[in-house]
Amino acid sequence: MDKQSKTSHILQIGSENWLEQVEIPEEMGWHYFSGQDLPSLKEYMEEQEIQKFKALLLDRPEDLLALKDQMDFFQPYTIFYNHHFQQEAFPEEVKELLRLKQVRAWDFSDKSRFLYQVTRFLYDGQYGDAFTAYDIRIRPDFPGSQTVLGKHLLQLKGAFGKDFTPLAQWVYNYVYDGITPINLWLEYEKEPSCQLQLRIQFFQSGGISELVKEIVYSEEDLKEPILLDDFERYYLSFCLEAKGEGELKIGALHKRFSHGPFGEMTIGAQTLRDSKRQEIFAYFHPGDLKPPLNIYFSGYRPAEGFEGFVMMRRMGSPFILFSDPRLEGGSFYMGSQELEDQIVAYIDQHLDWLGFGPKEMNFSGLSMGTFGALYYGASYSPHAILVGKPIINLGDVAANLKFKRPDEFGTSLDMMQLLVGQVSREGIDLLNQRFWNRFNQADLKDTILALAYMRDDDYDQLAYPKILEALYDYPVRIISSSRPGRHNDATAPIVEWFLTQYKEIMERDFGRIE
Repeated sequence: MDKQSKTSHILQIGSENWLEQVEIPEEMGWHYFSGQDLPSLKEYMEEQEIQKFKALLLDRPEDLLALKDQMDFFQPYTIFYNHHFQQEAFPEEVKELLRLKQVRAWDFSDKSRFLYQVTRFLYDGQYGDAFTAYDIRIRPDFPGSQTVLGKHLLQLKGAFGKDFTPLAQWVYNYVYDGITPINLWLEYEKEPSCQLQLRIQFFQSGGISELVKEIVYSEEDLKEPILLDDFERYYLSFCLEAKGEGELKIGALHKRFSHGPFGEMTIGAQTLRDSKRQEIFAYFHPGDLKPPLNIYFSGYRPAEGFEGFVMMRRMGSPFILFSDPRLEGGSFYMGSQELEDQIVAYIDQHLDWLGFGPKEMNFSGLSMGTFGALYYGASYSPHAILVGKPIINLGDVAANLKFKRPDEFGTSLDMMQLLVGQVSREGIDLLNQRFWNRFNQADLKDTILALAYMRDDDYDQLAYPKILEALYDYPVRIISSSRPGRHNDATAPIVEWFLTQYKEIMERDFGRIE
C-alpha cells in the first residue's frame, strides 16, 4: 500500500521495530525510528508528505527530548510510552514535555491489542444523539400508572412482575454501520425495589426478519456506557425489561461515537456523571501551559459534543471545554449538587495542575453557555467573564414560551421539570433563584465582565439590567455592547464582538498576540 492510500500515520520510536514483532493493521502508515535517527525526522516527513502523526509510541520517554522542537506534529493525548517507566525518575525537561502533550503511560504487553485500539478508536470527530421518552412505548398490559414528565422523562409506578418482563420498547431501530464503534448510555432513575436490564437485538442489515443475536445488559453492566464494536452492519432494537415494583423514570437513550479507552465523546475528554445518570462532557487542552486558563461552555447543541475547539486552540493557552448533552440541546449546566460539584472539581483539578490562580482564568460562553460562564465563574472571582447573548433567568425563559416565543424552545419547560421538579409559577421563581442565590454571593472584585446582549431578547430580556443591578456597588469593570433584535438575531456581530474582547484581553493582560 503506498503512502497516499494510508488512512493514518503512526510513529514508533524505540530499540526494536514493532513491525518485526506483530502484524501491523493494513490501514496504518507505520514509521519506525531509533532514538539515534530522530534528527532526520523532519526531513523524512517532508519526503513522505506527512504533516502530522496520528499517534507516537515511545519505548523511552526521554526520546521526547529529541522531538522538543517538533511537538506540533502531535496532538495532546496521542503520545504513549511504556508504563513500566516511573514518572518520578524523569528529568524535569521530560516531565514538562509529558505535561505539554498529556502523554499517557500505557501497557504495551499486548501490542496487537493496542494497535487495534489505535486503529479503531483513535480518530478525530464526534457525534451523539438520543432517543427521547416520546420514542418509548410501554407494554399494553402494564397495570401501573404512566406519567409523561415533559419530552424527556417517562415515570412509571406499579408492579413489574416477579421475573424480568419486557416493559418498554423504543419504537425506532438504530442503524449501526459497523464502521464507527458507538457507546450507548441510558438515563433512568429507580427505586431499589425494582430491577432493570436492557436487551439489544441485532437484526441483519437489509431486513428486520432475521435476528442475528441479542445481548442482555444488567444494571451492573449499565454502570458504564455500553460499547458496540462489531464490524458487521446491523439494525438494533432496544427493549427495557423490569421486575419487582416501585417507581421508575426512563429518560433518553444516547448513542455516541466511541473513542474506547482514549476518551469519551472525543480523544482526551471525560464524562462527569452523577448518581441520577445525568452527564456533562469535559475536555482539557494544555495549550502552552502558560496563563491564562480559558474556560468555554458550549451553547445549545441538539447534536451532542463540544464546540469552540478551534477558537480556543488558536489562543494558544490552556483551555477547558464543557458541553451539556441533556434534554434536547442542554440543561444550562445546572443539575444536582453532585453534578455541579464535579464541574467545579474538574476546574479546580486543572487549575491546580497548571499552578494558576483565579486571576489567571477567563470564563466564557455564548447563549446557553453564558449561564455556565456566569454561574460557575461567579465562584472564582476570575480575571474576566466574557458572554454573548446572556441567559440567566431560566424561569423567565420558560414563562416567555407562551407569549414571547409561542411554541419555540419548549425544552425550557423540560428543564424546569428536571431541575426543580415542577412546571408552575413557583417553579419559575425557584428556577430563577438557582442563579441568583449563587451570583449574589460572588466576589467579583476587579473582574472584567464583557457582555454583548440583544435589546429585544425574547428568551431573557432582563439578563443584562439585572446583572448591572446586582453589581452596582462593586468594583467590577463592565464592557458591554448591544444589538437590536431578538435572541437569535445578529449572531454574527455578537460573536465577532465576543472574539474581539477575548483577543484584547489576551493581548493587553496576558501579553499574547496571535
